Amino acid sequence: MSSIRLAGLLIPVLLLLPGMAAALISETTAERAAFERAESALNHGDRQAFQSGVKALQDYPLLPYLLHADLNKRFSQLRPSEVEQFLERWGDTPPGRRLQIRWLTQLARDEDWTTYREHYREGLGTTLTCHHHTALLRTGQRQRALEGVEELWLVGRSQPDACDPIFNAWRDAGRLTPELAWGRFSLAMEAGQPGLARYLRRYMPEEDRTWANRWVSLHEDPKRISDIDWRADTHPRASEIITHAFNRLTRRDPREALEIWESSDSDWGLSRQDALDTQRFIALRLAVRERQDALPHLASLSHAVFDDTLRQWQARAALAGQDWETVARTITHMSADSREEDVWRYWHARALEQMGDDRSARALFAQVAESRNFYGFLAADRINAPYRIGHRPLDVESGRLQDIARNDTLRRAMELRALGRHIDARREWFHLQNQLEGDDLAAAAILARSVGWHDRAIFAAARAQRFDDIDLRFPLAHARLITEKASAQGINPAWAMAVARQESAFMEDARSHAGALGLMQIMPATGRSMAPNVGLSINHNLQLLDPEVNVSIGTYYLKRNLEGFGGHPMLSTAAYNAGAGRVRSWLPEDAVPADVWAELIPFRETRDYVRRVLAYQVIYEVRMGLTPTTLSSLLPPVTPRSRLSQSQILHQTRWSGDDNLSQPLTQICDAPGYTENPCL
Repeated sequence: MSSIRLAGLLIPVLLLLPGMAAALISETTAERAAFERAESALNHGDRQAFQSGVKALQDYPLLPYLLHADLNKRFSQLRPSEVEQFLERWGDTPPGRRLQIRWLTQLARDEDWTTYREHYREGLGTTLTCHHHTALLRTGQRQRALEGVEELWLVGRSQPDACDPIFNAWRDAGRLTPELAWGRFSLAMEAGQPGLARYLRRYMPEEDRTWANRWVSLHEDPKRISDIDWRADTHPRASEIITHAFNRLTRRDPREALEIWESSDSDWGLSRQDALDTQRFIALRLAVRERQDALPHLASLSHAVFDDTLRQWQARAALAGQDWETVARTITHMSADSREEDVWRYWHARALEQMGDDRSARALFAQVAESRNFYGFLAADRINAPYRIGHRPLDVESGRLQDIARNDTLRRAMELRALGRHIDARREWFHLQNQLEGDDLAAAAILARSVGWHDRAIFAAARAQRFDDIDLRFPLAHARLITEKASAQGINPAWAMAVARQESAFMEDARSHAGALGLMQIMPATGRSMAPNVGLSINHNLQLLDPEVNVSIGTYYLKRNLEGFGGHPMLSTAAYNAGAGRVRSWLPEDAVPADVWAELIPFRETRDYVRRVLAYQVIYEVRMGLTPTTLSSLLPPVTPRSRLSQSQILHQTRWSGDDNLSQPLTQICDAPGYTENPCL
């Protein structure tokens, strides 16, 4: 088994003074118990006990939550003065925002527009903004009411019913011009909202309505663009319609779009910029779909058509055919910023290497190998250089830590988390991170890490642009559970840790927009189908938030993918993100190098996912004290059927679980085989 050498790995340093975290950001058990008793008293209608509890908790960070719960319970009987008093002190908190939204909504329902106008503030959403305009209108401030309505109008989606009164008044005042009517119609069409667009035609003059009908017709069947008897320079509205039709057709069939585009003797009457943009979009979609078959068309285009995105896909198309000269030439035509990105320096070096220029290739590989990422690790492998892990603990002055620890918002966030109220805790944290930057945000990351709130620590460090604290960014959260479950499935625990880190950043109750749940982001249908394979039964989706259940299913899913793709870690990782069916559809007709295959993944999300997870696996092998392996050893060639011989199947599929999870980083630094001290 090959091993890696590590450079720049520092021994972890504990920044917090002993007990500082507990002393600064943890409230007393007695206060927490008193808070919960006061809540219980409120819920049971014991106002005397509740009010007594409130008096005893005047310095407790969650006092506004108690007061808000009381006001919410008595909402229908509230006096305006009670709301005003609460908002004056707590208006800039999540419970204050919720009370204000409910209060304003009720005032609008009651048509108490004077009080509404007095209590309104910006940033509470479109519905309340429209109510504010109505409040101004109904209280005699018509001129102010009509100001800024254009911003509410010019959106490509339907607005709330609350906007209807002010839109009606605005139109009655003659403020809706043909340009504004067409502007919203155009936004609706570009947003894929033809229903709204059809509705908006009623506000157009007859001539514009004719062109709007043409646009809707071409949206429904963009191939009709070949039959039109007008050009973009025929009418001011025509250019948008033609470019929209070509873009829509290109998404469906770029080759057909190209044929129709080239059927004209001119650029369809488009402006030079619109013509270039349309040519560029067709070429881009063609390169993504056809890869090397698109190269002749790309070679025929003028330099003016290209931007960096198209150049990058031209390079990928050349990679698909392993046309290394075109790869190198294309990269040299990219902008300086793109050429300096690790990905393109790596591929430039690979191209030079394949073309026989080993000296230049090694020099470029050496530059890329300084980076701690997928390409940096692969570049290091090409020249047998150590991996530059480069751990550097966050360095924040203790005084700044103490200042941030006293921040009211942070105290509320930490206390809510301690009480298991994770949604409210994250709302407070979101509010906090919008207040902080730089060292203050880094201090918040350290404090979050100190109480095991790993996802907030990771996100705060990233937002602060502090990427070198490896202990903080790659915590050993749930490491024993993940190791146990991964070992039971015979897969590398560091791989499973890397997947969990990428999927949820170790947020136990993570829920994606698609419905995936928990540490390893299991879809409910997937969880139910796979649960019996690990001795479980899923009766309710929320069971997937249990780390034991989630990790059991997630590691089984990884193992199943690994077996389904012949033991290939990269394909198995891609399948975890994009699905096995899609990955099979991406398999090549002939074997290709795995790094090339990874670059050609058509979904950007999956491309990035694969790169991150495999790089994270390398880091987690170091963090967990496991035997480090080279990244390149995890990337055998991708074959048409992705079936590897038994001798090629990596240790991934035969994990023995013998490595010592508790091995400290100092042992890795001193391990045999290192030619330099990686801890310097």
